Amino acid sequence: MGPGDTNIDCSCCTGSKLRRYLRSKVPCISWMKSYNLKCLQGDFIAGLTVGMMVIPQGLAYAHLAELPPNYGLYASFVGILVYIFTGTSKDITIGPTAIMSQIVAEVAKGNTKLALTCSLFAGCFQVLMGLFFLGFVVWVISTPILCGFTTAAALTIGFGQLPKLLGIKGVRRQFWQSLYDTFAKIKSTRWPDAVLGLVCLILLFALRYLQKWTEKKRNSESFPKSGGKAFLWKSVWMTGISRNIIVVIIASAVGYATHTGSHPFTMVGKITGGLPKPRVDQFSGMFDAGESACDVSTPEDMRWTCQTDKSTNVTIQESHCLEIGCCWDPSGNTTCFSKGFPVAEVLSGSVLVAAIGYLEHIAIGQSFAVKGSYQIDNSQELIALGLGNIVGSFFSSYPVTGSFSRTALNSMTGVMTPLGGFFTSAVVVLGLSLLSEYFQFVPDACLAAVIIVAVYPMVDLGKPVYLWKVAKREFLVWLVCFVLILATNIEIGIITAIVLEIIIILVITDIDNIM
Repeated sequence: MGPGDTNIDCSCCTGSKLRRYLRSKVPCISWMKSYNLKCLQGDFIAGLTVGMMVIPQGLAYAHLAELPPNYGLYASFVGILVYIFTGTSKDITIGPTAIMSQIVAEVAKGNTKLALTCSLFAGCFQVLMGLFFLGFVVWVISTPILCGFTTAAALTIGFGQLPKLLGIKGVRRQFWQSLYDTFAKIKSTRWPDAVLGLVCLILLFALRYLQKWTEKKRNSESFPKSGGKAFLWKSVWMTGISRNIIVVIIASAVGYATHTGSHPFTMVGKITGGLPKPRVDQFSGMFDAGESACDVSTPEDMRWTCQTDKSTNVTIQESHCLEIGCCWDPSGNTTCFSKGFPVAEVLSGSVLVAAIGYLEHIAIGQSFAVKGSYQIDNSQELIALGLGNIVGSFFSSYPVTGSFSRTALNSMTGVMTPLGGFFTSAVVVLGLSLLSEYFQFVPDACLAAVIIVAVYPMVDLGKPVYLWKVAKREFLVWLVCFVLILATNIEIGIITAIVLEIIIILVITDIDNIM
């Protein structure tokens, strides 16, 4: 090629850019090249360990999201399989979490179609934000807002599990209403549920303490690094981190042993076994005004309370039928009414799910990346999380995000690459295929105890005390977010706190300009 030749061959340059682009969008291409037996060993052990943790958590979080138990197990393995190919963190493991389940409960109100549609929309928002590098937009949710939201959500979740722990029925969802109803109906406590729930709670807290104690000992210089004592300490630690599955197995054994008699415990109930089939019918009727008939066979415990009929002042029950609402009055009469798909509510809820899910995911990913001395790509993490939610929505998985407890366990047990998620998924799939008939004997009180112990560390009352001392304006933002979430719902609390923070910033800027 001569100096005057203007026909420059760019094929090499273009090929190099294409390879770099593919590696950035499909990160598994990079780490698969150096994958070896040592990586396989680390991923296998970590994946199996996390899998034993995610099964009881999946059942419990589906319970919290007011969805059938198998939906929590579907969410525990579909998204993480997508993340293997698209994620940039070796440690992070995605799936159902307490916060995400609480948001889904508020948005979908127990309607599986709405929950799956929310997962689809939230995934689309996350992928678009990742492709256009818009991840910075969610950082308008500042630290005081995030802390206020997390603490309020944890309290809402924890106190919301008290009725299930005590076997009390007919309690409303909102925090103050739930608290009032629980104490108003305390005389209707089912004592077998209450005793079992409290025993599970004590066992879970004791095993959690055992885990923390062994971790503290392990970091000391006197801790044995090898030999029989090291194996013994590791066994004690493994017992602590496996507390969920241990307690669920014990409670399920009690439930199974007593199910043929008087049925003293409230059980999860029969769940659908096997793998979910890909389906699109959950999105049918998305933009329809309604149909003329509906399935009125929805079990009573799967209905939720709808508005009070003003003409008779009687609270009626609404089924999970989407296009048509069916209400049952106390006399047993059925009334069906046209009900279109609540697009606006689902869209606004999906935006909240996308934003909170991304914040939770990135906070976890960044902290473990710093600890492990590697980097993650925030935009690619958005895409990976979004694709997990999109694909999951077609396999009956509700919205997922990174889980701190499972990610910490994944890291501590020596995961080497995202392929550890494959073995976690395999454990869940085996559970669905072989053990689903036994999941029906898991007592509700046990799952309530699992959730309470899971959200307990999320209650951070030290942060508002610190903000009060050093930044009273930020404390005000925290307080508004915290109080409004408890008094109304998550969406109103976060949006109001963001608006207040923007107003405070603008007012301070104007004052500074005047001065």
